[in-house]
Amino acid sequence: MTPLTPWQIYDLLNRNRPLWLAGCDLAGAYLEGANLTDVDLRGANLRGANLTEANLTQANLIGANLEGAILARANLRQANLDGANLAKANLSEANLREAHLIRSDLSEANLTDALLHQTVLKQAKLHRTNFEGAHMRGANLYEADIQEANFNHANMRGTMMTDGSIYGEPS
Repeated sequence: MTPLTPWQIYDLLNRNRPLWLAGCDLAGAYLEGANLTDVDLRGANLRGANLTEANLTQANLIGANLEGAILARANLRQANLDGANLAKANLSEANLREAHLIRSDLSEANLTDALLHQTVLKQAKLHRTNFEGAHMRGANLYEADIQEANFNHANMRGTMMTDGSIYGEPS
């Protein structure tokens, strides 16, 4: 993958939709506030990119590398991040409502105060992930690795836990 120049990124973001950026190298790109709704970013390299407040609603990020990316206050509603690498990413206050993160790596990611209603995190790697204050009502953590994850003050009512039990319901 050849990295795109800032001008090439600007040009791509201002083209007619749908936008197809599958496999593109956008490592370290400055995409703060970018409208990436419905964009195909399958397998893209967004390592260390700044996507603060970006709109990634229904984006296809299957297998994308977002390690260390900044996605604070980003809208990822109904985005598909299955198999994506989000290790050490900052997703504080991000909207991940109804997003899919099956078998994704969120190790050491920051999801403080994130919205994760109905989010699917099945078999995800959540080692040392910070969910403090997150809103996780109805999320799915079935078979996820939550070793050393921080769920302090998280709203987990109705969340499917790693063993298939539902949080807040009698056994």
